[in-house]
Amino acid sequence: MKRLVVYQSATGFTEKYATWIAEKLSCEAKELKGVKKQEIGNYDMIIFGGWIMGGMIMGLDKMQKMNPKQLVVFAVGASNDSEEVRENLKTQNHLEQSPLFYLEGGLAFERMSFFPKTILKKMGKSIAKKENKTPQEQEMEKLFAGSFDNSDITKIEPLVAAVEAATL
Repeated sequence: MKRLVVYQSATGFTEKYATWIAEKLSCEAKELKGVKKQEIGNYDMIIFGGWIMGGMIMGLDKMQKMNPKQLVVFAVGASNDSEEVRENLKTQNHLEQSPLFYLEGGLAFERMSFFPKTILKKMGKSIAKKENKTPQEQEMEKLFAGSFDNSDITKIEPLVAAVEAATL
């Protein structure tokens, strides 16, 4: 089975996971902006990874328009992995037909462009001022406190195992 890992990364966490996955599966990893629709047809399976903003997996819509034969998706975000996070991503991104894996990355304010960095910092300040924070707000306050990296190569194991077993 011919496979390709395609990714869209803003601060490097998704690229890191894409590289690890490609190495484990002995295939190539390519950035989405360098991939053409005609090329996608040459592969039996595309493993696509994108970063999350506002619950949306960046680049996924472009990847889906290329009509891969089989699509496996991984999303990289700053939140802890949970069934709720995965279900929300699946629903919001209309992934009822594609396998989805969530991989915890981190935040790298120093590598963010102006707009997302400004929004996240404002959200962090707003949450910090709030009294009687919900558990979700408490988690968000910790997330926005500064840059961090929770990426871990062992987190790719379920995705790699599923792809290798083709039990998707």
